[in-house]
Amino acid sequence: MHFLRLQESQLILAPRPVVFGLATAMLVFFFQTLARAEVQRFRLIPEESRILTRINDPFGSMVSGTLRLREGQASADPDRLQETGTVNLLLDAATYDSDLAVRDKTVRQDYLEVEQYPTIRFTALKVVQLARSGPAGEGWKILLRGTLFFHGVKKETTVPVQLRYDGEKIVAQGRLQILLEDFKIAVPSLLFLKAGNYVDVEFTIIGER
Repeated sequence: MHFLRLQESQLILAPRPVVFGLATAMLVFFFQTLARAEVQRFRLIPEESRILTRINDPFGSMVSGTLRLREGQASADPDRLQETGTVNLLLDAATYDSDLAVRDKTVRQDYLEVEQYPTIRFTALKVVQLARSGPAGEGWKILLRGTLFFHGVKKETTVPVQLRYDGEKIVAQGRLQILLEDFKIAVPSLLFLKAGNYVDVEFTIIGER
């Protein structure tokens, strides 16, 4: 019986370093998993963000305008950006401004129809492409797949974005092209002359934690 107890004691005491090592490894794995699972949330800042539009007028001249971000949110775990990245932003259609009051009033009333469709929304729930960018790999080139809700029409679209961290902020830059007829917007015209059917949109969106 004493021999058996000794053997049992040895069996219990001998593996302690192994048990300690396993416990340490499990704790490290646990905290690393928590760190990887940390989703960071950002509020998009209207005052620091910029949305530019460009379209050819009926005479072939380029008309530049701006739209204002009303509100938005973005979230992601930087270590799992492709699996966790989401964006939701809302633009105020009535803020369209091309620095010509008469033209802006016409665009808002007759083409954007802002009283009926006051906002433009983009929601992205999936990052379909991801690559590191910058000299030290401090940023990402991503392709967002989401839904653009514009002028009463909902359409799936993809948006290429250059994303980087700047301290406690994120900076997202990119551009896309919108076909007016896809969103049931009449092409601006003057007599027999028509403006371009495409609008080029260039954006810089700033968010903070």
